[in-house]
Amino acid sequence: MDASDQGCRLFGAQRSLHGLLGGGAVADVVLWRRTEVAGWSLAAVAASWVLFYCMPGYTLLSFVSSVLMIVLAVLFVWAKAARLLNRPPPPVPLIKISEDSMSKAAAAVGNTLNKALQGFENIALGKDSGLFYKMASILLVISIVGRVTDLITLVYACLVLVLTIPALVDKYEEHIASHLYGFCNSKFF
Repeated sequence: MDASDQGCRLFGAQRSLHGLLGGGAVADVVLWRRTEVAGWSLAAVAASWVLFYCMPGYTLLSFVSSVLMIVLAVLFVWAKAARLLNRPPPPVPLIKISEDSMSKAAAAVGNTLNKALQGFENIALGKDSGLFYKMASILLVISIVGRVTDLITLVYACLVLVLTIPALVDKYEEHIASHLYGFCNSKFF
């Protein structure tokens, strides 16, 4: 059985990488099929990392506050000037969140929290040893990664990897599969 018998898919997968990622708009962006969106996403990630990591004392909260302050000041001056010049006020859309969507969001958050608390209770009472070992391993890995890097660099690195590795795997899947198949059958493995 060689790589061509598997359809040159990694690890014998039956579906394409696009199908494995859900096949929607997110898969299109991650696989760079929507190049403008993927490029702007990568540029925004890089710019945010430079802004929040390389500029001392600049945080996400201070950035959001500054942007909102500028937008609010521009709209205020625009509205005052429009009133003085007998022009229409700035087009500010009415943003209102419906009670139905808020109820659904609250129910989803509540269900997630209840599941987490149930899992915590099962671990605390010793009912689920497997879940305990999984959580202990995950928390250990998070602790090790936390000692090595900070959160903003970790998020940046993960986003860059998400926006580059799947696209490269999708583009060169046949080559990667044939090399992996050859490596796995070598006498060194």
